[in-house]
Amino acid sequence: MIMETKMTLHGPGVYYFAIGGVKESPIFNSVFEFEYGVNALASLPSTRLIAFHLESDHLHCVLRCERDWSEVFDDLQRAFENLHERCWGKRKAILSDQGTVLLIDEQAYLADLVLELHRLPVIQKRVVDASLYPWSSDHLYRLKNPPTWIETDAALNLLCNTRHNRHERYAAVMAQPAKAVLDLQQGNHALYQALARDTFIDRHLKRSALVQSQRSREDSRRLFDDACDLVADCFSINKVDLQDSSQRRQFNRLMPVVVYLLRDRGLHYDDITRLVGEDEDRLQLWLRNLKADHAPALLNRIMQRWSPTPMAMSELITE
Repeated sequence: MIMETKMTLHGPGVYYFAIGGVKESPIFNSVFEFEYGVNALASLPSTRLIAFHLESDHLHCVLRCERDWSEVFDDLQRAFENLHERCWGKRKAILSDQGTVLLIDEQAYLADLVLELHRLPVIQKRVVDASLYPWSSDHLYRLKNPPTWIETDAALNLLCNTRHNRHERYAAVMAQPAKAVLDLQQGNHALYQALARDTFIDRHLKRSALVQSQRSREDSRRLFDDACDLVADCFSINKVDLQDSSQRRQFNRLMPVVVYLLRDRGLHYDDITRLVGEDEDRLQLWLRNLKADHAPALLNRIMQRWSPTPMAMSELITE
């Protein structure tokens, strides 16, 4: 679905989504579709809409998700298929399977993210002032009493030192010169698709580990075997040779790809350390150097083939 050279994080949280149309085709072809699009974003199950910016061929939104972002992504695709059917009487895929998803460290980055999202029309030179762009949540943040279907409090509480006249404070900040300050493609973290501090990532991973602790050693071993099978096939070597740590040069070049795949599936470092036979510091060093050792295009191709066996996936899902 989302293919990046950095690892994605999973689980409930605040996420930024940026998605284009299928085969770069338009998402919105009329005013009615823009209106339906806003309603679709506000109505996604188990989410709260924090901010949005819509263009004819792209949608950007910030959502508070009570479940993993991949499920929300699927719901987004279905919602826009429904939108097209409602407008045009026929159903087809509208949103691309590819896109950007960043986990957001709310306390550190949410306010700046919302401001930059609302400033995009000015940065892109579509309008001279953000308040003139009709298809973003900017105008809702300028209201004293915004509608209940959008969660403005989270960003405004961070932006303002008072609960009074926050809409005026927001308007004053938005009047300042518009410039891009955040990387909305890769985020700011060295290893993960996230706008986040290291301490936030650590807490998120620890929360995830509590769920992952329910996973048996047999489950972890099966996932490890799946990853080794894939990497061995991609590099045309024997699986036994791949796992032979005495062949240090080859082991240090290819086993990091296995670790990369396991981390993408949410396997904790403690489990990977036991399976690979290397300590956590070395695993993290491997991942930091991964793109220097392997071209991003190659990693993307491997990730596109990365799919554990049906038995493994069914047993790894925990509710």
